[in-house]
Amino acid sequence: MGIYRDTWFQNNKSDHGWYTCAKCGKKIRKADVDIDHIIPQKHKGSDSLWNLQCLCKHCNRSKQARIGLKETGTDLLKANGKRAVKAIVTGTAEILRRKKK
Repeated sequence: MGIYRDTWFQNNKSDHGWYTCAKCGKKIRKADVDIDHIIPQKHKGSDSLWNLQCLCKHCNRSKQARIGLKETGTDLLKANGKRAVKAIVTGTAEILRRKKK
């Protein structure tokens, strides 16, 4: 498990131990939550909060590492609305992770 998972849980509250899948709306327990990179790591997606969303295992498996501009933009706004927009507008978003030299 990545540090990004812990960071996501620290910044997102549960509803009495339940979380909601950003894709299908299903209520899921913490142990069954997959924290998904909206822009996949395979495509150099950031571990920043604005690029993370809560998905059930079924939705995460069906998404895999695919990326489509329309779907990705919608997912960013749906999952992280203000956080994503603020990061992008202010230029603080690391859309692509920088390779360490």
